[in-house]
Amino acid sequence: MSANVLTRGDPDRMLISVASLGEEPAPRYADLARLCELIGLDGLFHCDEKWTRDVYVRQGVAAALTHRIGLGISVTDPFTRHPGLTAQACATLNEACGGRLTVVMGKGSHFESLPDVVTARPITAMREAIHVMREMWKGERVYFNGEVVKIDGAKLDFPLSTPPKVWVAGRGPQVLGMAGAVADGVLMGSFATSVGVNYARAEIERGLEKSGRTWDDITLASWVYVSILDHAHDPIPDDALRGVSHGLWSSRDFFRQHLDEFADDISDEFRTFMDEAPHEWSPEIMSTLRSLIPRGLFDSLAIVGTEETVAARVADLRDVGVQHCVIWPFPRPSEAVEDLTIRIGKVLLPSIAETRALDDYQRVD
Repeated sequence: MSANVLTRGDPDRMLISVASLGEEPAPRYADLARLCELIGLDGLFHCDEKWTRDVYVRQGVAAALTHRIGLGISVTDPFTRHPGLTAQACATLNEACGGRLTVVMGKGSHFESLPDVVTARPITAMREAIHVMREMWKGERVYFNGEVVKIDGAKLDFPLSTPPKVWVAGRGPQVLGMAGAVADGVLMGSFATSVGVNYARAEIERGLEKSGRTWDDITLASWVYVSILDHAHDPIPDDALRGVSHGLWSSRDFFRQHLDEFADDISDEFRTFMDEAPHEWSPEIMSTLRSLIPRGLFDSLAIVGTEETVAARVADLRDVGVQHCVIWPFPRPSEAVEDLTIRIGKVLLPSIAETRALDDYQRVD
């Protein structure tokens, strides 16, 4: 049985994975899974967003097509599925992939289309969900009457020899502290410079100290939006702007408090928009937000530039303690995500040999 590979690896080599937002049709996702394994990436993550393609079906496909890479679920939440059902699904998937699964828990977002879902006390809910899931993976019959999560005598009907790893995703101080206290890893929310990483490390360390743990007990990962340009002054791809705008808007309160720590080019117009705009996800609001994002703030949350720039900035993250980059690849309009994935591999993975002749690979619908 394979060991979980999405953990702390060689301290001299940062792990590199890519992630899917669920936008590729099924044949292309199968190709992407094979490609990640072929070129030497460490893992393939898939989001659990509403309403993209189902993460468990997609990672089941990836489990059947790969043998080495880690598989990740990013980011699920304790509200839209009961944690007992998440434990069941993750146990099944971890069995299918030979113990290569990491599940990332977050507080969730975009609940406006699920008005009956109650999302109170997210930090407590995540902590309780992780406890219930781990107890179920031990094969225990679980009785738990938490403040948010409740379960009455659930027990998996099959044994699980290797439990999944559980990471916590987030940006705010409370969630990062909780992650330091209980999680196997922390997936920092799109911090692409030392400013964000050092802030997160300080909050995580408080959780580690409170629980009597050390950095040896946890993997420090960052999800990062990445586009590679041919020339430094090429325009930022629209999809990269879209990714950053979603990160900003889903953590609006956090960024309102920390804008000047992340960038020194915050305009009055952008500050006013963050303070006063309706908190909705309408096309009009999101378009305006994208048009106002200062370049300095964008660069603190994404890595967009030439191959040399991307390589240098990822190395900077490694140097401030990031052990694993989970990259959300945003191709240019003329580029397929598969081609950008290959380029990311060639830029960031020294193990890739030029003789593999992958330059001409392009998967088209």
